[in-house]
Amino acid sequence: MQLRNQGAVPARGPLPEADHDIWKPTAPSGGSRLPSLRSRYSSTGFIVEDGRVVSFESRPERFAAEAFAMDPNISFILEQPPRVAYRDGGKLHHHTFDFYTEMVSGRRTLTAIKHSRRVVRSGIRRTIQLIAQQTGRGLADDIVLMTELDFSVNERFNAELAHETKRCPAPADDQQVREITSELEGVVTIDDIVSRSGLGAQGFRSIVRLIAGGFFQLADPDTRIDYGTKIRRAKPTSPTSN
Repeated sequence: MQLRNQGAVPARGPLPEADHDIWKPTAPSGGSRLPSLRSRYSSTGFIVEDGRVVSFESRPERFAAEAFAMDPNISFILEQPPRVAYRDGGKLHHHTFDFYTEMVSGRRTLTAIKHSRRVVRSGIRRTIQLIAQQTGRGLADDIVLMTELDFSVNERFNAELAHETKRCPAPADDQQVREITSELEGVVTIDDIVSRSGLGAQGFRSIVRLIAGGFFQLADPDTRIDYGTKIRRAKPTSPTSN
């Protein structure tokens, strides 16, 4: 699969040059197909992450998209990657996974997202098993199933908060927070840094963006981000071999 070349081409040719201080064109979804708009039960839509449209077809898919975007260990996200061929009882089938991700380490994962109540009747576990058996590590190092139960309430809250703050970047504020915490050691509260920055609410938003970007990390990964939340400087990560 040529995953990194799946981005759609604008119908009218390349996007025109723009003043990025005023407006930055949003890149189209890189998915192999768009969500269906005819479902009576799915929650379809899209978010914009890192300047690109990311489509989803259910609330769990949105949870996953926002959580993956917040994970500093994930370097590349593609929703609806090219479909995968597999055989069941001699009959050829195709399945489109919901996400393909690459870690900073280079490890690749194909993820199927389902509502927990639909897992059994969908037969998705058998589909994943057959694909894993027939493709080995040719397509990905891991093939996994996730449901909404894999995301805690706090993880969902933090991912949505990070997504919202990244919609309004403030590079100068973020740089100021980086500078005043350049020699930070140990654990402090977000409020400590906000007070030191003098930026008020904008300082809080900068810290959330820097958590999402991997500059800070939560002392307790399942803590809801708030002024009293304890954080620390993140340790630099480097790619490792599989």
